[in-house]
Amino acid sequence: MSQSERRHERLAVRLSLIISRLVAGETLVIQTLAAEFGVSVRTLRRDFRERLAYLDLEFRNGQCRLLSGSRQRELTVQTFVRQSGVEALFPDIDNQLVNSLLSASESPCLIWHSTNVRTQAQPEVFTRLIRAITEHRRVTLLAEGHRCTGLAPYRLVCSDGCWYLTGEHEGHITVFTLGDIHTVTFNPELFVPDTQVRNLLSHPDFLRVLPHFQTFHSLFVVGDDGFSPFKEQR
Repeated sequence: MSQSERRHERLAVRLSLIISRLVAGETLVIQTLAAEFGVSVRTLRRDFRERLAYLDLEFRNGQCRLLSGSRQRELTVQTFVRQSGVEALFPDIDNQLVNSLLSASESPCLIWHSTNVRTQAQPEVFTRLIRAITEHRRVTLLAEGHRCTGLAPYRLVCSDGCWYLTGEHEGHITVFTLGDIHTVTFNPELFVPDTQVRNLLSHPDFLRVLPHFQTFHSLFVVGDDGFSPFKEQR
């Protein structure tokens, strides 16, 4: 990864964390935030002025917070829809649609999922993994008696009503069923997401075999056109 790509990666992470904290209702202290991200106050102010100008922000005494109200409510919903991947299910998720959905006395939509009985993910596990993914932080997992140390979590994927953790461990793609994960411990080490790994984990062929990954991953290799049968080198 080039220096320019790393710089843009750090910027994306910084903006994502700032937005998530603002949406969560936090009041951010600019000076503290600058020290946390290792950038100048001037850089942060440029982030707010140029890259987060669409947010309703209030600045006072070196602090920043997101204004409340109906407009903020719409922004929160749209941000959640976009970040969770649900946006693709709607023709257009604009302010008018958000207002109609939120003001309805009865739900006008229903997203149906399979009713198959599955082991549910623990809320604490889910929340900690979301934080680790957004902060690009390595984790140690304890799952069904198996301990995995130093895993780089990339994304949580919901397939047929079941959540899976996808990531990289010691140079290999790995998948865990969330219902099998008992504990998640944050490691002090951060990681820089690999573009090739990220693209692979979002590839339609990978997502199709996700529930059967442990069975199929040794039988297939990935190429520019997706997955193809593995052929032993001679």
